Amino acid sequence: MTDPATLTDSAEQPYDDPFRKTCLVPYVDPSRAPVPVQEGLKMLPFRRNIFYLLANAHGQFPHVAGLIGSLLDSNTRKIRLLDWQLVALRTTTILGAKYEYNINLPIAEAFEMPEEKIEAMGCPADDVLNVSIGPWSERDRVILRVVDEQLATYSNKPETIKDALTLLTHEELIEILVVIGTYALACRVVNGLKIDDDPPVPGLKDKLRKAIR
Repeated sequence: MTDPATLTDSAEQPYDDPFRKTCLVPYVDPSRAPVPVQEGLKMLPFRRNIFYLLANAHGQFPHVAGLIGSLLDSNTRKIRLLDWQLVALRTTTILGAKYEYNINLPIAEAFEMPEEKIEAMGCPADDVLNVSIGPWSERDRVILRVVDEQLATYSNKPETIKDALTLLTHEELIEILVVIGTYALACRVVNGLKIDDDPPVPGLKDKLRKAIR
């Protein structure tokens, strides 16, 4: 069986990458990347393999990094931080993207998402609709309905959007749809290309609290 670490894009020279064991595409070597790509890789003060994988798309990555970076800052993110994480964790759970779930879970925990919500993240869609089941607030339920319908059908029922707009602004609703699409993209990339788990980050939650607001 071919060792993935020996595979290389034809446009790049191979290099010894200690982070790559399973990934089918090389991670970008920052020292060889264009400056806008290098800047995008600095959005967090620690390594995340997903960024080094997406950075192979030199033209698109700076824009994708800007989109992801906008979620880290409450000045540009209009939904609540835990709304963002609700969408992220639900999307990655439904799409079976363990890597993407695992890099978002510490964010949810660092900002005190209740444990009962984390434990219920994989609940059936019918449980979301039943207000007598689960730890969800009314706002949580309508966000989860939007997520579940989008992932199942790439659309939403008119009544779901009507209900959502009783609790969310137009800007918040559109932002939620953008977040769903962003995480669905990430899930496809990490699952399709067999991304490696990230190296451990000492003091991760403290670093996340400093990097995200």
